[in-house]
Amino acid sequence: MRLWSSFKTLPFFAAILLSLTALQAQASDAWLKRMSEAFATQNYDGVFVYVHGSSMDTLRIIHSIQGGEERERIVRLDGPKQEIIRQGGKVTCVHGSDWNGNINHKIPLGPFARAFVRDMSELGDSYELVKKGEGRVAGRDADVLLIRPRDEYRYGYRIWLDRETGLLLKSILIHRGQVLERFQFTQLELTDDIDHSALDVGIPGETMVHYPLLSYEEKPVDAKPLSWNLNWLPDGFEMRMQGAHRKDDGEGGTETLTYTDGMAAFSIFIEKIAGQQYEEVAAQKGATVAVTRIVSYPAGNHLVTVVGEVPMKTAKRLTLSVVPAVTAAVEPTTAEQ
Repeated sequence: MRLWSSFKTLPFFAAILLSLTALQAQASDAWLKRMSEAFATQNYDGVFVYVHGSSMDTLRIIHSIQGGEERERIVRLDGPKQEIIRQGGKVTCVHGSDWNGNINHKIPLGPFARAFVRDMSELGDSYELVKKGEGRVAGRDADVLLIRPRDEYRYGYRIWLDRETGLLLKSILIHRGQVLERFQFTQLELTDDIDHSALDVGIPGETMVHYPLLSYEEKPVDAKPLSWNLNWLPDGFEMRMQGAHRKDDGEGGTETLTYTDGMAAFSIFIEKIAGQQYEEVAAQKGATVAVTRIVSYPAGNHLVTVVGEVPMKTAKRLTLSVVPAVTAAVEPTTAEQ
């Protein structure tokens, strides 16, 4: 009789578990949506540290909504003079006159790299969000949340969200228990009283300006036929941009495909090579990896490079997944066993 009574109660407990799961999913969506909205709608002036690999940058960020348009200025406070100016969807990088001209540097946008951020509520298929407690950052009360990846092809995060506004105050990027990247406010002022001039370039004298890599000559993904496809892509990633950077003579160049899952992003560069000497490389600094492979296609040898904030295993597999759009999958010259 007791056993029968237990069986009768199982549907009741199952219903409770399903309800709790649904409530947790709704709560996760609400947290992420609030964080996303805070990025775009809050006015603030703060100082944060950004640690990636062995490097640490201290930066000031001023963010404001003016005339219905989002404006932002990020200023490097140590090392070479550098500022990132964003007005709407346009991002420019400004250096002092002593800049060495290298545009391959790490632009320290940290979690403010909004070029790839979409609706945060869509992350549920790729990540699980769990509340881990409470904390304080830059003198402000925060809720601590763990963002766990649902597979091995992306990183996890621990984040601190401002309890009053939902603004991201601190984040730690984690992979296999190791901290690879850290962002944290040390000072933060939430204010509507931000002067327009505070968002203008502040480097005195002559400056050098360039657009961050992948921010020009790009087309929406459906603007022109794709020359390349992937025969493997981690679940949840979608193409956001494609670009073609031609040489001065109009021949050859590099084609670019950029993907994101809303939290992480990577770019794939495909360049035809003929006679040049290239080495295959697998390098990592903090959370950012760069992997190159020489791959043989019917159209000739190509150098395939993957750069982004994904695990090394993911990047290596992606280099082998690039195939010409007009043919079936091809056999690469090297393969990961």
